[in-house]
Amino acid sequence: MNTLDQKLIHAILQEIDGHLNRGVLPVHNGHLEHLSQEDEILEYLLYMKKERLISGDLVTKGANNTPYRITNLRLTYVGIKMLRP
Repeated sequence: MNTLDQKLIHAILQEIDGHLNRGVLPVHNGHLEHLSQEDEILEYLLYMKKERLISGDLVTKGANNTPYRITNLRLTYVGIKMLRP
């Protein structure tokens, strides 16, 4: 991922937070597909997980463990701070 769209990262954090506040569980990447293309959302979520903005369970498929889905998405302390400076 060459350039990250900070607005999209913020929008993803807001969506995850909104779903959690409404009691939608488990939150997964399917809830975020309206923000961008499915594969781009998954790529952003993997980046955000690596940067410890979010936590969640990665579901893979196939013999080469290709990332397929992230479920049980939650904001970490760092993600909450980024969302609410």
